[in-house]
Amino acid sequence: MWQIAADEPVAFELLSPRSLDEAAELAARHREDCALMAGGSDLLDQLKQHRRTPRYVINLKTIPGLRTLNVTGDRISIGTLTTLGDLERNEALTRACAGLAMAAARVATPQIRNVGTLGGNLLQDSRCPYYRGPWHCYRAGGIQCDARHGVNQEHAIFGGNRCYTVSPSDTAPALIALGATATVHGPVTRQLPVEDLFMPPGENITVMHRLAHGQILSEVTVPIRSGMRSTFIKYAMRQSWDFAIASVAVALRIDAGLARDVRIVFGGVAPIPWRNVDAEREIEGKRLDQTTIESAARAAIVGARPLAQNEYKVPLVRKLVRSALMELAQ
Repeated sequence: MWQIAADEPVAFELLSPRSLDEAAELAARHREDCALMAGGSDLLDQLKQHRRTPRYVINLKTIPGLRTLNVTGDRISIGTLTTLGDLERNEALTRACAGLAMAAARVATPQIRNVGTLGGNLLQDSRCPYYRGPWHCYRAGGIQCDARHGVNQEHAIFGGNRCYTVSPSDTAPALIALGATATVHGPVTRQLPVEDLFMPPGENITVMHRLAHGQILSEVTVPIRSGMRSTFIKYAMRQSWDFAIASVAVALRIDAGLARDVRIVFGGVAPIPWRNVDAEREIEGKRLDQTTIESAARAAIVGARPLAQNEYKVPLVRKLVRSALMELAQ
């Protein structure tokens, strides 16, 4: 007779706040003893595997108004409990900023996208198998990065500093390329560029983002600018489920035939979403033609520092940048 075994989380108390203020107060009170739950795709796995054992889980789904998507004349406002499926299927969003809809559509599987949220995708933890496994790496409080001299085919080629994990979010590069702003609710509610949410390991190796206890990511706002074009390309081992081996998001405006406000952001190749200003300079203020595209593709890999097993990511990034720019040039 077959027996099915399942991991059981350590017992916790589920808290169901009715407002952001209440949720922030609970998070500030319980600090390390609590976990915030949005869609739960990542958190539930961590609870079952006992990677996290909080005494309290704060269920954000009981707060009204966090699952919203409003497209107006000059901006898109997205509540952070909006599901990735909502983003993928919204026609107005696709028309206004195709890159974000494309990024949402490449996350995992349709089933996960119907549950997973924008906020959860942005703030998910490292997926490095050494960090999530039985090892005790730098990020987990140890004294070395096991990937540095271990199996590192999928690790960082940019920005590695004691830790060579990669940012696992698909939506983050698209939002940063589009110049999106995040609203962080807490004792003092503030707005900041989405790119400032993420924590480089050189500053704090133990976390992936800058939100402190008692702070909740509540909304993301994307500006809509005339002539804006955007795209997102992801390379993964399989078309569904897998995290990015490398991805690129590009946004720019075409003004009188010239590229303006160019932003090029990589995913899957650095511990944070990696904006490449060198590649942007090769395009800014110029015609998007074969010469400038090749210049940008070459500049995109300057500064790459691959590990023993992931040098293939260098030409892959170059190819993705070239493909994205050629798509936007049409």
